[in-house]
Amino acid sequence: MTKLRVLVIADCPDTRTGLRHLLRWWGHEVGEAADGPTALASVASLCPDVVLLDIGLPDMDGCEVARQLRAI
Repeated sequence: MTKLRVLVIADCPDTRTGLRHLLRWWGHEVGEAADGPTALASVASLCPDVVLLDIGLPDMDGCEVARQLRAI
């Protein structure tokens, strides 16, 4: 199995924790963010292969985060 760099973006701490544990158990490298601006800042350092993105984020919704991620 290929090891992936996964960025989990969700405002719910339980969701981030659960996904982090599961993805690490499967052997992937995981970064996480609780909001859009933090996620966009962490993309440069993590260079994720996959992003799991909550659409209902506060302040900057997931659709806007996705638009900005595509532009990077």
